[in-house]
Amino acid sequence: MCFNFKNRNALQQLKIVTLFITAVITLSCLAQVLYAKEFKKSLHFAHGKNSAIVSGDVVRGDTDVYLIRVHSGQVISVDLSSLEDNAAFDLLEPRARGSKKENDITEGSDITTWKGTLSKTGTYKVVVGGTRGNTSYKLQVTVQ
Repeated sequence: MCFNFKNRNALQQLKIVTLFITAVITLSCLAQVLYAKEFKKSLHFAHGKNSAIVSGDVVRGDTDVYLIRVHSGQVISVDLSSLEDNAAFDLLEPRARGSKKENDITEGSDITTWKGTLSKTGTYKVVVGGTRGNTSYKLQVTVQ
């Protein structure tokens, strides 16, 4: 494209270029959200053990979801560490409906450790993601 800013249409041409750039940026952000992947895996404890440790890697925009079946009244402890302190998790109630925020029992952002008594029986989700960029992490879940 060649722009001639010496005529009276210069402002109109500048507006068109600005709109084009804005549209490209918006579409690239939307594509990143649409192609984000979610990894799901059931978390099992070894026979006679009440905790499990898993390691993983998450690419920016993706999440790893660990499913854990527990009973009401059990105490769960979740600890997450990462090399660059750039991983966090959410703990979601069974059969979570509505927004993620409404069903997140950790009630915070950038959580790396949490312990509490569970109020519902069912499959909880531990959702691990990066807080900035890609991340490598180690997750420990203990249930008593």
